Amino acid sequence: MALVAGVFFNYHTLLGRSGGVAVLAALVGAKLLETRGRRDALLLVYLSYFLIATNFLFSQSVVMAAYLAGMVLLVSTLLLGWHSLQGWTGRWKVALAQLRFAGVLMLQALPVMVLLFLLFPRIEGPLWRLPQDRGAARSGLADSMAPGSFSAMARNDEVAFRVVFQGVRPRQEQLYWRGPVFDDYDGRTWSQAQSTSDPPPRIEAIGQQRYRYAITLEPHFRPWLLALDLPAAEPPEGRLTDHLQLIGRRLVDKRLRIELSALDRYRVGREERPELIARALVLPGAGNPRARELAEGWRRLAPAERVDEALRFFGRQQLQYTLTPPLYGQDVVDDFLFRGKQGFCEHFAGAFAFVMRAAGVPARVVGGYQGGDSNGDYLIIRQADAHAWTEVWLEGEGWRRVDPTFEVAPARIQEGLASAVPADELPYLLRLDNNWVKQAQLLIDSAVNGWNQWVVGYSPERQRQLMAGLGIDGLTSGRFLAWFLGGLAVLLGVPAAWLLWRMRPPRLDPARLAWQRFARKLAAQGLQQGLAEGPMDFAGRAKQALPARAEAIDAILSVYLASRYGGRESLAELQRLVRRFSA
Repeated sequence: MALVAGVFFNYHTLLGRSGGVAVLAALVGAKLLETRGRRDALLLVYLSYFLIATNFLFSQSVVMAAYLAGMVLLVSTLLLGWHSLQGWTGRWKVALAQLRFAGVLMLQALPVMVLLFLLFPRIEGPLWRLPQDRGAARSGLADSMAPGSFSAMARNDEVAFRVVFQGVRPRQEQLYWRGPVFDDYDGRTWSQAQSTSDPPPRIEAIGQQRYRYAITLEPHFRPWLLALDLPAAEPPEGRLTDHLQLIGRRLVDKRLRIELSALDRYRVGREERPELIARALVLPGAGNPRARELAEGWRRLAPAERVDEALRFFGRQQLQYTLTPPLYGQDVVDDFLFRGKQGFCEHFAGAFAFVMRAAGVPARVVGGYQGGDSNGDYLIIRQADAHAWTEVWLEGEGWRRVDPTFEVAPARIQEGLASAVPADELPYLLRLDNNWVKQAQLLIDSAVNGWNQWVVGYSPERQRQLMAGLGIDGLTSGRFLAWFLGGLAVLLGVPAAWLLWRMRPPRLDPARLAWQRFARKLAAQGLQQGLAEGPMDFAGRAKQALPARAEAIDAILSVYLASRYGGRESLAELQRLVRRFSA
């Protein structure tokens, strides 16, 4: 009761992932206090298997899988020890033999496990759903943007997601991964507007080029799916909002793999709803007077020209792109554009959207990621690749992506963060050149990605694709049963045949077979060879019983001993003498 109470006071629950596993671990530990005999020890072994499995509720990484495989090996060794006639005698040779035997058993089970993993029908989602732990750690993009929020993420080299393209891969400057869209501005913080159930605006593709890819998201406990700007269609796992953001059906609280497609060139929102356009023009009642005055002078230009003039202004101001901008006061935009002139992407995007709204051009800020680190056939996108850009709405054209960061630091968009800021401002992994440490890190990540794609990410859809390649059109088809049962028969039949072959009676050598034929001829005369009677004793007894055949018996005995034990080639002579012998 004290242990259960302690778990409750620590986790505030006895259910869920952390609380439930903590209760189980505590009670397994307490069981040691009352373990007296073999039965108690076996119960602890069986509970240990279950306790090992609970680790996968926290992590399904390749490192965790390797560690738990070692734990299963040790627990299986314990199980063998408690079932062994020798038991636990404290001798290392016995323990090592049981460890080796447990390893052999696991290796023998591996092919059957692989077959069941690949072909056994998979279901959507887990067998049970656990309530989310309170205060679960969140990393990545937030639902608001303030000065410093993205520059803080740029120091985080954790993987946000990985992407595998099928066919053509976009250029680095085209890799904009769309996340939350920020409409509302209170003078310092940009935040998301309340999402509606309205359908997304009509998307018009320009040209035929599409990019098809699979994205594997790390858990970030948000519903965002981070699609390449702009998604060509809604996947089964999510939907497009009226802000063209891809939202999942539930929080991304575990690693998630999705297959998507994106348009190369497009027009969108040419007939946008008036309330969204009006919202994209709202500014606080006061603040940033110099930026407002500047933008007011652009109103004489056409909307598209206002956008171009604003970009030229950003280029003329000699703004600096840095991970360590100064802290600005209440008038953030004025301080950034006219005094400090140092900022990160959130400063550029926020200031550009502000002056666009002040100039009468609807604008909003889009958060997400830009770029990615190539590792063979896939891209690694880290939290450090987080980026913010701007969208403006133009009559007859719709929403256009405008990235003011490109005007000041084009290397950030074309080559990545490491090319745009000093090395001492970067996180460790992005600071590495193409040396052996970097290569080792990429090699490890490649192994992790393969594990995520084919083990953790082996979904029902991927199983259907695999079975389609085998000509299986359904889990109830005869071909599926043939593959499944045939595979089991092969995997179980081959070891069974090998065991039967090992257990077969030893094959008698030809000399022994010839002697047995000779003994059967004597048995017909009532002379039976005893089970413990050697050939010389049996031959001596036969000569006494059959003195007339004593010479022939001596000849057969001599040739048999020479052939069986002497190593001389006299088998043909022995077979000839036995064949001619008659009692």
